[in-house]
Amino acid sequence: MDSLTDLQLAVMNALWQVGEGTVGDLHAALCSNGRTLAPTTVATLLQRLCKQGWVKHRKNGRQFVYRSAREQKEVASGALARVVTAFFGGNIPALAAQLLESDQLTERDVEEMRSLLKKKRS
Repeated sequence: MDSLTDLQLAVMNALWQVGEGTVGDLHAALCSNGRTLAPTTVATLLQRLCKQGWVKHRKNGRQFVYRSAREQKEVASGALARVVTAFFGGNIPALAAQLLESDQLTERDVEEMRSLLKKKRS
């Protein structure tokens, strides 16, 4: 499977949010998340994601009901692995250093990271 474009990822996030749904359901979820797309665009994206193996569908009357073919955590792990390899040569401490140097990192984020590290050690 190829990696997802930003727009495809937005559709996948909507799918993970609703669990499963029709084009209309996903269009509404995308709109509530700030993405204004035509329903026909959503339908086209879903068809392409089906062909690529990211999404599955079933027929319910005259409509298709879509669901993700992969768990969000699995997709995120794969994307993170690609980032670590592509940008940091597989060096996870370099990734962590980049995160820690980020202007977006809050004190709360640092505390959560400390907590996660403590859990990982035990």
